Amino acid sequence: MTQSLVIKTTALNYAYSRREPILQDIHLEVAQGSIYGFLGPNGSGKTTTLSLILGLLTMQQGSIELFGKQLAQDRIGILKRVGSLIETPSLYGHLTATENLEVYRPVYGVSRERINEVLKIVELEYAGNKTVKRFSLGMKQRLAIALALLNRPELLILDEPTNGLDPNGMIEFRQLIRKLNKMYGMTIIISSHILAEVEKMVTHLGIISKGKMLFQGSLKELPSLQQHQARLHVHTSDNEAAIRFLQEFKPARDRDRLLVEYTGIGQVAEINRILTRNELDVYLLHPKEHSLEQLFIDLTTIPNA
Repeated sequence: MTQSLVIKTTALNYAYSRREPILQDIHLEVAQGSIYGFLGPNGSGKTTTLSLILGLLTMQQGSIELFGKQLAQDRIGILKRVGSLIETPSLYGHLTATENLEVYRPVYGVSRERINEVLKIVELEYAGNKTVKRFSLGMKQRLAIALALLNRPELLILDEPTNGLDPNGMIEFRQLIRKLNKMYGMTIIISSHILAEVEKMVTHLGIISKGKMLFQGSLKELPSLQQHQARLHVHTSDNEAAIRFLQEFKPARDRDRLLVEYTGIGQVAEINRILTRNELDVYLLHPKEHSLEQLFIDLTTIPNA
């Protein structure tokens, strides 16, 4: 049975004025109950995409669906089911955590009891009477998420929420995201350029660069893609000669090394035999790591067609 989609964008295009397009043909699909990592370098189009999804920017081309409904047809009704944190959280430093939430509570039309509930969810119940200017950055981020949770959202959209967090804050944030997803069944989309942290918490990925989607799928789909791109670092006494001998493995220069394609451990041994048979000294023969970070680098350094 196909998992229903909470977010679906089709052929989304966007440009500021007459400048080069910020987004080009974005097809984003976020499945219900998933934690979706939206990855890309700064300036790749992540915030613009999320701003369009939240109706903060006027859509130019394409369509946006949330919960199976067109955003343009029922924007207010749809956004009542969404919580978001885009860029810097809007918090008042001179107010306490409780007072900050009270400022926004009437807007969402929720009871005062909900303030205590969300503070407990983000584990700030002990700091409810502490002024925000005395909070650590991690505590401020958790309070901002508490604010996004006031209306009991089914979908939570977080834009670069881990920026500036120390290792402790990162761990606390990761635990909170898993808790929201598992205990409350919340669908969560997190944009980030901090790949190592995202890899530890998400179930699905979308990778964007220069306004174009380069990959989208579940974490389980990554191994097949990585296998397809398996490369071997090779360094010999004569790399130019090695290129001639390894033509069938599509060698490419990588600074003082070569990168050659391979599909299994048997081919690694074969590459070594070819080099030694042609009297080349082999100094390095090492598989290129296929972490999410390396995959991201591979994808985002491919020249745009």
